[in-house]
Amino acid sequence: MKTLDESFTILSDKISSFPELLIILGSGWNRLLDEIKMEQRISYQELFGIETSVPGHTGELIIGTVGTKRIACMSGRFHMYEGYSGEEATLPIRLFTKVGLKKLITTAACGGLNEKYKVGDFVILSDMITLLLALDNPLKGPQFIDVSEVFNLEMRKKAVEICVNNDIPFHEGSYVYYHGPNFETPADKMALRFLGADVVGMSTVPETLAARALGIDVLGLAFVTNLAFVKHNHKEVLAEADKASGMMKILLSHLL
Repeated sequence: MKTLDESFTILSDKISSFPELLIILGSGWNRLLDEIKMEQRISYQELFGIETSVPGHTGELIIGTVGTKRIACMSGRFHMYEGYSGEEATLPIRLFTKVGLKKLITTAACGGLNEKYKVGDFVILSDMITLLLALDNPLKGPQFIDVSEVFNLEMRKKAVEICVNNDIPFHEGSYVYYHGPNFETPADKMALRFLGADVVGMSTVPETLAARALGIDVLGLAFVTNLAFVKHNHKEVLAEADKASGMMKILLSHLL
């Protein structure tokens, strides 16, 4: 993996002005790219010296315009279960902040822990549980950041309004990070639900912590692809996300 300075040099040579908004497109959320007027695309191999290893994650930084809004999109992300440290997994956040990033929308597939949630529901994240990052937190040193309101309230309100106006099924809830790559055991799921988590996933929390430490406003969106207490596999996760890709595109397009 390249260093922050190496990636900064590559990105600065290719893009004179980085957009203020970045969207991390998780599993199934890539349909937004149908709407984008492409300006530049850079592979993760070129920019970071690595390739994504997860099905459904193409591994590209894409710069372009949706309507009148110029944005950056990460088509896929780095997961710590792929072998990256917390610091390595959040290198993109630190790089893009260095070149002008101000706002982040992070998206993901997730498992529903809350018994009221159904496959096909969207979740506008209101909070997150970071306890399981304790041994590899992306923040190092005395970065005692305030995370009493980790997800931006105004961005959350706008997402709620869009869901209501477009009949998109949604909840507001808490996301808990699980390292993976194995799915959670039944006992894991019971413990995570007892801790107060509504949904569980293997991303989102590291990037969000890194962004908040850098002063970036964050909106967290998740899509329930499976119920945590029902057997599932990654192909089923991708299939359920693909079914809802049209609603994902509506939600993201309206947010812009």
